[in-house]
Amino acid sequence: MKTTRRKLLGDSLRFGILASLFGAVAGKVGAAETASPTAARATVNDWHAELTKRIAALDARGGGTLELGDGIYEISQTLNLPRSVSLVMTPNAVIRAKPNFQGDAVIVKGKGGGAYSKFSATAGWIRGGVIDGNRQRLTGIKVDDLHRMEIADLSVLNALQKGVHLLKGGNETNLTRVRCDVDMGTRCAPDSIGVHIQRTDCKVSNLHVIGYETGVRSDAGSNWFNQVHVWNWEVSQGPMKYCFHCNGGNNCFSQCYADSPTIAGFYVTAPQQAVMQCRVYFSRWASDNTGAGFLITEKGRHGSYLGNALFADKEHRLAKAFDGDLEGACILGTSTRNVVGGLENRIPSGSSAEQPALNLPGSGVRLTRQIASPLPAQGELGEMRWVDDGKVSALWIKTTTGWKKSQLTA
Repeated sequence: MKTTRRKLLGDSLRFGILASLFGAVAGKVGAAETASPTAARATVNDWHAELTKRIAALDARGGGTLELGDGIYEISQTLNLPRSVSLVMTPNAVIRAKPNFQGDAVIVKGKGGGAYSKFSATAGWIRGGVIDGNRQRLTGIKVDDLHRMEIADLSVLNALQKGVHLLKGGNETNLTRVRCDVDMGTRCAPDSIGVHIQRTDCKVSNLHVIGYETGVRSDAGSNWFNQVHVWNWEVSQGPMKYCFHCNGGNNCFSQCYADSPTIAGFYVTAPQQAVMQCRVYFSRWASDNTGAGFLITEKGRHGSYLGNALFADKEHRLAKAFDGDLEGACILGTSTRNVVGGLENRIPSGSSAEQPALNLPGSGVRLTRQIASPLPAQGELGEMRWVDDGKVSALWIKTTTGWKKSQLTA
């Protein structure tokens, strides 16, 4: 039995070695080029020329994949990937822009047109590893006019202008499990954007954006955003003015987290937005009682806002949950904590006999009827409540010495 088992193990080991060797050869035959900086680290100061040569060889075959193993690949100028060539990196492979980099993006995909891969008829992948802008005013990944492309499982670090930029003209470019991250000690660049989308039919899922003036901006319609979290460490990075700039019509935002905006969590400047089960947590560094969870401009009409939650610190309030031009907006099931105004400012006052409202013209104040007097522990300083139990109506105000009742008279 022992001999038989030993023989089986030996045969399995030999078969595994042969399969590994065969697989390595087959990978090269199958239009893949693998590079690793380990052996050439001492002699290669700039990987741009070597990687460009390998990319050109793959493109000449009709398409293929440039595979990069663990290590740092420093380049002095933009690396161009034609439509036919994909880039796949191991988790610890880094393409880093050298100081005094030439070009406005570390990687440009699809520049100059060219054919799609003859094998898959798509623009392929950029997957894995790290794209490092080296704290320069660069874009990490810029995608030109092309269709059917995936960007996944990677980090874009310290690309201060934009993390990922999808230019006009293409569609169906999807981002999955991508992180655009600027170091917390680095100030965000003016007008910088974490992810900027200028094309339609794109899907963004499981995205993190940290360290930009605007987190995510969509300038085109029919795009989907799911589980996207954007924020700044304002102490050192500076304010994130807008977490989501909704500037393309008919976009959908689901389970997204607008974390610590200074002006607005969602800045809506195009119609027909659908925002569902999202969260806004207002910045504790912003001026108190300023900003909005959802800031809707005149052009941002006919949006639907369903089941969203808005939060602020106990001593630091949002000015409005919803602000701006709310004509035609459908706002349902919104929950808040320490949010001032906004939730009911589009609901007609006195809409039912059971729940009339007192309105002070021009002040935005609305008091909803309650039937029980407030308890001593309830409310905050300066808060006003209207209590009407069907017999007596009174205004109650929370003062420094507790609740005080003021009788209403005809």
